[in-house]
Amino acid sequence: MADKTNMVIFAAAKEAGISEKEMRGVLVSHKDGFFEITFSTEWMMYDMYVEEESMMVLGVDLRPIPVNLLLESLPESGQDAC
Repeated sequence: MADKTNMVIFAAAKEAGISEKEMRGVLVSHKDGFFEITFSTEWMMYDMYVEEESMMVLGVDLRPIPVNLLLESLPESGQDAC
């Protein structure tokens, strides 16, 4: 299953147009022949569905990281500038 998990991560990164190194908080689950992978990058959050046999990404939900979460990751001096 580890090989398939790695393939799902690769397929998701390719679909998002990013490198695997840019992926944060990766969670992969499997049910009924499909994988669900959720992860974030510096600016976006992703939720993807990948078909197990073909490793094709069949669905993507992406959205920007909420501003309040971005501000929390800034040093205090950067928060004052906003």
